[in-house]
Amino acid sequence: MKTTLIILTLMILQTVASAQDVNWQKLRKGGKHLATVTAGADYSSYYGVSYGYVIQNKTRPIVIGTELLMPFGGDFADDWKWRTSIQGELLKSKHFSLAIKPAVILRRYESPLARMYNTAAEVTLMLGYLRPKFGITAIGSYDRSLATQIKHGTLREDYPDIQDGWYGTSGGNFKFGARMNFSGRSWNTFLSLGKHFGQDFRDNPTYPFFAEVSVQKVFGR
Repeated sequence: MKTTLIILTLMILQTVASAQDVNWQKLRKGGKHLATVTAGADYSSYYGVSYGYVIQNKTRPIVIGTELLMPFGGDFADDWKWRTSIQGELLKSKHFSLAIKPAVILRRYESPLARMYNTAAEVTLMLGYLRPKFGITAIGSYDRSLATQIKHGTLREDYPDIQDGWYGTSGGNFKFGARMNFSGRSWNTFLSLGKHFGQDFRDNPTYPFFAEVSVQKVFGR
């Protein structure tokens, strides 16, 4: 029962889209800072903010970013997800781009059953056709839970011997989707749509689809 609870909960925790989006074609022309606000729908509706610092170099820019996502609702700090990442282009050819984004994740989930802190690692590949004013990108990512600290609540009433503490990995999720972007002089707008799958492609989330809209300001040219 304990293992089942952990797996089901982490499948919920792992299904939030990435808010630190990048239009590489436009970013090659300059810009040091990316500030983004986002809203989306998954297992719940959520909102978030993110910041990316751009390291410009002679070949390809690199973006180091951090983002915080929270569900809409009355309990502001009960559930949240904090991701820190670094991303850059592996290959580029005219308007085509292949980028990679490894990240580390810390997230919190609380309900009457339990309070959980989870750590995870994520890697995302992005293959896109990008122009300065618009583009479309295919996205594939894998989110792997590493460890979870659990403090049980009402579940103790039925399972009095259940133990609080750290639990090891319980699996991960794949995410596949598409992202469209529209860009102005110093603004980018992103729309992401996609679907989640369980690690074995059989134990999939009950509500596997996600959608997200992000608006980004580029400054510090």
